Amino acid sequence: MLNLNKILAPVDFSERSTAAAEHAVVMAKHFDSELVFQHVLPPGPYEHGFFEGGYTPSAVWPNHQEIEARVREQIEELAKKTSPDRRVECVVSWGEPVAKIEELAEHEQVDLLMMPTHGYGPFRRFILGSVTAKVLHDLSCPVFTGAHVAELPESTADPYEVVACALDLSAHSESVLLWAWDFAQAWNAKLHLIHAGPTLDASPVDGQYFPTNLRDTVKRLKTEQAQKLLDKVGAEATIHVECEHVAPYVEEITKRITADALIIGRSPTGGGLMGRLRGNAYSLIREAPCPVISI
Repeated sequence: MLNLNKILAPVDFSERSTAAAEHAVVMAKHFDSELVFQHVLPPGPYEHGFFEGGYTPSAVWPNHQEIEARVREQIEELAKKTSPDRRVECVVSWGEPVAKIEELAEHEQVDLLMMPTHGYGPFRRFILGSVTAKVLHDLSCPVFTGAHVAELPESTADPYEVVACALDLSAHSESVLLWAWDFAQAWNAKLHLIHAGPTLDASPVDGQYFPTNLRDTVKRLKTEQAQKLLDKVGAEATIHVECEHVAPYVEEITKRITADALIIGRSPTGGGLMGRLRGNAYSLIREAPCPVISI
């Protein structure tokens, strides 16, 4: 059984973060979770001494108390608008956004962090906001994000009816699949397991393409491996396996099944240039037609 005791939703009052906050409210209601809205105020120019000409910053910019009061009013108004019948804890922090989000997430031991990617305009599918990217790198808790959070239909009682889970069938896949299965069961949703095997016929080796029967054999073996993993976890899912490039294939399947959420794995240990993000995670988060929950 999936327990989401506490959910954190960082907000900056943009349309996308407001949409993520609305979905956080739906999630919190469904799992009876404590919900926290956080807004981070970066250090202002008034903290960096005097200007040329002898004016002090405090003579030009409002002080901390005034700014914080205004922001607190905004975040409390957002909480009342999105969750009129449920209490939301509102936190206003000062400092570097990534550090403060991670600090609060770890201090509160949140079970799910919900935030948008903050890609905008025609290039949004190719952009992963720096704050979201760093949080995905650093934190070990599940993170709900995606380029299409704001494009979801208005929140309903059952916003997650079809759940996709993309696995590389590594050791970490078992815990990712278990989380996905528990999530699907909590929403009474249909689960689909997606695996993209090696692209055996994408390029020749020593001038020779891989034979078709080898491709079929690999698909059969990977499908059997996926089924064994489902049996081990005690889960039920429709299996999709193909020897294709990961991101395009996962995107194709999530569109075909009209998935409401895609669940993927992150490295359980972190480290390296990619932090906790696996090689295809950036592409999946940017290109998936639905929100992505990375475990």
